[in-house]
Amino acid sequence: MKQDESLIRDMMLDGHPSRYVLGPLACLDLGRFVPHPPPVYIMDSAVVRHHPRWLEQMQESCDPFRHAALTIPGGEDAKSMKRLEEVYTWLGEQGLSRDGTIVGVGGGAVLDLAGMAAATWRRGVNYVAIPTTLLAMVDAAIGGKTALNAAGLKNPVGVFHPAAGILADAGFLTTLSRLDWRNGMAEMIKAAVIGDPRLFAYLHHSRERLQATIGGGDPAEPVPGIIGALPWRQWIGQAATVKTRVVNQDFREQGPRRALNLGHTLGHVLETWTRETDSPLSHGQAVAIGMAVVFRIAAERGTCPVAAAVQVIELLEACGLPVSYRCPPTGELERLLGGDKKQSAREGLRWVLPERIGKMDIHGKVALRDIQKWLD
Repeated sequence: MKQDESLIRDMMLDGHPSRYVLGPLACLDLGRFVPHPPPVYIMDSAVVRHHPRWLEQMQESCDPFRHAALTIPGGEDAKSMKRLEEVYTWLGEQGLSRDGTIVGVGGGAVLDLAGMAAATWRRGVNYVAIPTTLLAMVDAAIGGKTALNAAGLKNPVGVFHPAAGILADAGFLTTLSRLDWRNGMAEMIKAAVIGDPRLFAYLHHSRERLQATIGGGDPAEPVPGIIGALPWRQWIGQAATVKTRVVNQDFREQGPRRALNLGHTLGHVLETWTRETDSPLSHGQAVAIGMAVVFRIAAERGTCPVAAAVQVIELLEACGLPVSYRCPPTGELERLLGGDKKQSAREGLRWVLPERIGKMDIHGKVALRDIQKWLD
């Protein structure tokens, strides 16, 4: 993928066209996905602070006269019913009609909030996503799943509502902190593991360079020159291609799409359990631990090569991601697993277990003792 080329991936999700565009001027195509301008914008406050001029150009390219925008702090606190109520109040003040468009600009949490608002305001309005973090570009913005946290659980309230356009520009990534890069790498590694062995081999081969750029140093600080240090646009394109292919096959998560939950079942437990502590785990950190645990379990069972498990854990560690954590108390572990949105009354909780790089078992079973053995 050349520097000045755009990657385009088209999806048909539940009868609705959805297009993913990755390119240096992708956001200037916003008007193509807004049938009746002007749209309204729900924006991550950090993006507004770091990229004001670029956001202005994007808005002017769609409608030069009206730029109604609501600024929201990013992070998991954005994914709350209280915050959604604030958005509804603002949408009412803006008078957004049934044929209007909401444009979400930010990381995964803000896009979840914006997507949820778009899905439910006036029973559903047009939605466009502008992902501005690595995690959002390779995962959260793609596929039409949107959800909020509630009842002390991760993502139990949600709907399917695909974005008409997902417009990704790697230029937004220049101001990300190391922690944000690490979070995104957890989802990129997941995509490679489930659907692109060549990308995984490339990432594993590049682990020393990844260690040098994002694996060490202050997690809160940005990384000068990082965009030119590694082939990020190529990697983002390959990871996004995996997800677009999977969701195009199975939008409602009845089969193959379940593979995208690799590492997330335990990851969501840890993310929720640590949320009110002094050192909460980020989404990417929790997913990385979840992936490491299921690879250890599968390797012990002999259903996945030990070498594959070792390589995955090596790569996660090179990116500065944790691969183990203290186990929650048994009662808490059972409660949080019981609240997982993938729980089925008939089949119980389905786990994604690796068989090899590029092949997953989406009907796996994991006992509490397996988690307790391999988590710490």
